[in-house]
Amino acid sequence: MRQNDLIRVVWTGQALEPDGNYAMHQLHDRLGAGEVINVDLDPDRSEKSHKHQFAFVRTAWQNLPETLKNAPFAKNADTLRKHALIATGFCDTEMVPVGCPRRADRVAASMSRLAARLHGYAVTSIEGPVVYCHTPHSQSQRTMGAKAFQESKQAILEWLAQLLGVTPDQLANAGRKEAA
Repeated sequence: MRQNDLIRVVWTGQALEPDGNYAMHQLHDRLGAGEVINVDLDPDRSEKSHKHQFAFVRTAWQNLPETLKNAPFAKNADTLRKHALIATGFCDTEMVPVGCPRRADRVAASMSRLAARLHGYAVTSIEGPVVYCHTPHSQSQRTMGAKAFQESKQAILEWLAQLLGVTPDQLANAGRKEAA
């Protein structure tokens, strides 16, 4: 869905009504009286929840064990977040069969560079003559709704907690303290 397809509305308890004059004009410009449309309900997510996630990821990054400090995902908190999204399945995967393992090495290197340029981070692997390139889903408010964000947030919280050897509650609480 394109951003300009979205019109902000408010539930009054009985009906959805445009949220402000701009939304009202958008509806009048695009719809005729009595026209029936489908509504995709995707409530805005909490800014507090968004900040909390970035805080606990930053806390996790700052507390990575020495054995992981030189891992590619340990470069900064954002690469750690993107790696966690991939590790928990919140990613897109491209699969390219290339015929032979030697060619797969060259293709993997190219795919990895290109994907990292486009997405900021990518995990590329080779299985025989097949190259897999995983790129994280964007968590921007425009591309990931509230429900998917909450699911991804919980998944990466659990993954990071396991990586650090702490409970998800301990990491979440540390993130709350940092976000406050």
